[in-house]
Amino acid sequence: MRLRPLLAALCLSLAACAGNTLLPEPDRAELQQQLDGHVRYLRVACYVTPFFHDSGMLLLTDQAPDELDLVDKGNGQPLNPGTPVRILPPGTPLRIQEISFPTAFEVTTRTLMTPKWNPWVLLKSPKDFHDDKPYVIVLHQDIRTREEFLQTLGNYLAADDPTPQLSALSATVRNAIAAKGVIAGMTPHDVEMAWGYPEQIHIDGPTRSQTWTWPYGKQKAWFSADGLVRWEDHGRAGQ
Repeated sequence: MRLRPLLAALCLSLAACAGNTLLPEPDRAELQQQLDGHVRYLRVACYVTPFFHDSGMLLLTDQAPDELDLVDKGNGQPLNPGTPVRILPPGTPLRIQEISFPTAFEVTTRTLMTPKWNPWVLLKSPKDFHDDKPYVIVLHQDIRTREEFLQTLGNYLAADDPTPQLSALSATVRNAIAAKGVIAGMTPHDVEMAWGYPEQIHIDGPTRSQTWTWPYGKQKAWFSADGLVRWEDHGRAGQ
């Protein structure tokens, strides 16, 4: 007669262990087995910034710090993680050290005023695997499947080294990408490597033109059939 209450209590306990992650435990275990320890390559140029209030890690992001909305100050305003300390170019090799999901237990171990409720992917340079602070890529909270996790992570990391593609570009374009900048004539793929994938893409079929917009509209790019013709970068216009 007491079996049903015990089962209900067990279900509640399991739900609590899941915490804020929507991924089922078998998917989490499979992702960790598939990815932990593997080397991947940056697909886009990324800023390295402080990791909010956790001095033991560094944030790795393709967005500028003022575009991030990962931690709330408590007044509805996003917390800026800090000034970038460097930029890692596409093709940088990184070893996946750990995938950390926001389970009920894991959240309690995370530093206050960090994106506690998001999945984290911790990475290190293969050369400094045991020494330097880990880089953290923060993924969005509402990932529900293993496939969605891999697709989202794939916006940042590639299994194949993109360096040969970069080497085929002109030195001017390569330098712009490495500095997270853009110049006229860049292809959409070139701009994606510099600024990351946009939030919105508008395509005008008759004119063969595209307009790309990044979060908060702080970056915009206009393409014609011949490449990048105009852009806006945090208040600075170029063409």
